[in-house]
Amino acid sequence: MKFIIIILLFDLFISNIFLKNTDYWHNENWEKYWWRIPSKIYHHDLLPNVNQIEKWGGILETRIITNSIGFRDKQIRKIDKENEEKKRILLIGDSFIEGAGVNYQDSFAGLLDEHLGNQFEILNSAVGSYSPSIYYKKIKYYLDQGYKFDQGLIFLDLSDIYDELFIKLNEDDEILNYSKKNKQNILKNFFYQFGNFLRENTIIFRFLYTVSDKTEIAKNYIKLKIKASKKFDKTFFETKRDDVMFYRMTHIDRGYWTFNQKTFKEVMRGLKQSEKYLKKLFNLLNKNNIPSTLIIYPWPTQILYGDSFHQNFWLKFSQENNINFLSLYEVFQSNDSRKFILDNFIYGDIHWNKKGTELIFKEVIKNIDF
Repeated sequence: MKFIIIILLFDLFISNIFLKNTDYWHNENWEKYWWRIPSKIYHHDLLPNVNQIEKWGGILETRIITNSIGFRDKQIRKIDKENEEKKRILLIGDSFIEGAGVNYQDSFAGLLDEHLGNQFEILNSAVGSYSPSIYYKKIKYYLDQGYKFDQGLIFLDLSDIYDELFIKLNEDDEILNYSKKNKQNILKNFFYQFGNFLRENTIIFRFLYTVSDKTEIAKNYIKLKIKASKKFDKTFFETKRDDVMFYRMTHIDRGYWTFNQKTFKEVMRGLKQSEKYLKKLFNLLNKNNIPSTLIIYPWPTQILYGDSFHQNFWLKFSQENNINFLSLYEVFQSNDSRKFILDNFIYGDIHWNKKGTELIFKEVIKNIDF
């Protein structure tokens, strides 16, 4: 036992004195994204005035820049409560509209900014894992603070319905579970914190974590390859990387509810909560004379398997509540769904790549009057 303690102390000394500030020690996949923070008001947010490189999916590097109110932007800049020179377009959504996996200029907000920037100021309030109750809470907060907007585009992702299952609110619409930490399991939190300390301060544990991560990646890839080989009726060795990534892009559990009756029933509470807070959001926007549009789009899963619930539900919702509605499902139709998905989405992911984002942008410009 004494020998182990001596080894660990020696390791701590060598690691902290000679290695921690070297490129060898640097591992972006383990770094905390300190600019992504919890919010007591609307669950989570981005810090204002940051300019950081962030890895998406552990692979793609993107630059995250936010303005003075924490909205993703092309540069750090001050946002006044009112713009007297230009009208403002407010973007509301989750990771798709934040621009997951792409730099700002290639995101929807960036393309819209490039196209309309001479006449409009684009303000992108979207953040990954947002959902209707958060949309409502966040926009209400900024309107209450006196910020003025002239038009709103609300992009409702089908995962928003699933995400609402995990947002708890009281009768006053206060979000109860905003903290990222699980305060109820102190022992578990201590265990993880101690493990992270050893990983960040010792060569031995850093090596063990690296081996564990690489093993986990390989194990998950093999699992996906086995599933893909069965799905596409190929042997394990005939199944190529494109097959595995295509299977991964089209078989996300959270996307099944739009065509699977059993899964649909499981997310009904999230659907009702989404409906409630979207109605509150549009009422709020109307009250403040902000014309707005509800926009929906499919995942690769829906392109391949169709959609029995999502599109029809929100079309009816919009008609009943006199809301402008735009479905982008038609633009995602293709005779070769596999090629279309691989061409327009981040490889192995459900988010749009640069080409897919341009497709969305062109359709919105064509259908919405700015």
